[in-house]
Amino acid sequence: MDSKKNIALIIYGLGPGGAERVLTTLANNFSRTYNIFIITLIKSEPFYYLDPNIKVIHCQEEINNTHLFASIRTNINLIFIIRKLFKTHLIHLSISFMTTSNVINCIASRLNGTKCLISERSNPYIYKHNRFWKMLIKLTYAKSERLIVQSQLIKNYYHTYMNSDKVSIFPNPIAPDLIKAKNSLTDKENIILNVGRLDENKAQDLLIRAFSNINNSNWKLIFVGDGPLKEAYKKLVNSLNLNEKVMFTGNISNISDYYNKSKIFAFTSVSEGFPNALVEAMYYELPCVSTDCPTGPSEIIVDDKNGFLIEVGNQSQLESKLRLLINNEPLRLKLGKEAYLSVKSFELENVNSQWNNLITSVL
Repeated sequence: MDSKKNIALIIYGLGPGGAERVLTTLANNFSRTYNIFIITLIKSEPFYYLDPNIKVIHCQEEINNTHLFASIRTNINLIFIIRKLFKTHLIHLSISFMTTSNVINCIASRLNGTKCLISERSNPYIYKHNRFWKMLIKLTYAKSERLIVQSQLIKNYYHTYMNSDKVSIFPNPIAPDLIKAKNSLTDKENIILNVGRLDENKAQDLLIRAFSNINNSNWKLIFVGDGPLKEAYKKLVNSLNLNEKVMFTGNISNISDYYNKSKIFAFTSVSEGFPNALVEAMYYELPCVSTDCPTGPSEIIVDDKNGFLIEVGNQSQLESKLRLLINNEPLRLKLGKEAYLSVKSFELENVNSQWNNLITSVL
């Protein structure tokens, strides 16, 4: 008879993204100790590797959110689908990621008598909820055993929703495949790297314009990721006559190749829940220039010690720091080494021990 406890991890989908990578990383590690079920709200193929022992269950083919009543009906259906899955698979603990999944998980687990943990991945100061969702969060989050967030500022936000001793700060782990793929012997190229979704929040247009003004013929700018502004950014690159200097890779699985061969990492976000790509770049000993956006970068980077922090949207500061790094190799190496040392605690073993201690205490 299988003596392992059954744990369900709940998320909207399993496509490319920071929350999805964190969930799959944790799921693979948890599967050594527990029977792991991943429940997705919609059908989606895993972008990141999953251990074959993990069972993936899709609730629906797609979600209809075209209007309020359709959205409410869909979410009610999801609550009862997930409650039934808890019963069918004898789930002892459910762990959900992101707001919609968290609310659904809190209600379904409450109805079924299942213990639950919830994890917020976005910045609530930027992604503001309407009154209805704020009410739902207030009513449901306090019913969970614990809320996991990634920064002190986000923890402070949820003090008004639940008792602060039920909110814990766990950093996101660096994926083991990225740790394994790090190669300090790789020949470095004159590349400024940016990793992330191409959208307004990541604000890569700031980086494109800054790079245009730097106008260094020996350097290239590479964007790893996809998103709704990809075509707009390509048009911007074309208008600035940078087609030979700027490259868009789209979503790729071999992201470590770019971390290994780049010399500088630039991060221009307006806001973050937790800057996964920034931590990964620092682990790869890349000197980083990051906006001091809420939340995350200022809790990871100490300005001038292990990287540079600039004001959100400040193109002249970005240009200045990039020029400084381009022209000063010893500084690049110094900041890169300090960056690596400051994020070693984000290795999976350290983060996983926090999760395991919490899970053990709940079960």
